[in-house]
Amino acid sequence: MTKYIFFSGKGGVGKTNLVLNLAITLTAMQRRVFVLDADMGLANVDVLLGLTPTYTLEHVMKGEREVADVVLTGPRGVRATFHTGR
Repeated sequence: MTKYIFFSGKGGVGKTNLVLNLAITLTAMQRRVFVLDADMGLANVDVLLGLTPTYTLEHVMKGEREVADVVLTGPRGVRATFHTGR
């Protein structure tokens, strides 16, 4: 299993777009992809994937949900979970 981690102390440099484009490309190549958007302030992978999470990692950390409850499948089979919901 290969893991890629993208992070930066600066916002607005294109991390999310890079991650989602890579995720969509890899799923097109029949690779299993999981995106974890752990940005506690400006997480927007859910918006760009057109997903509306009911539960998030915040619920898992509080013991209210299991990890499987917060994983959603977006376009092209990209699976993702998020720190906070909208």
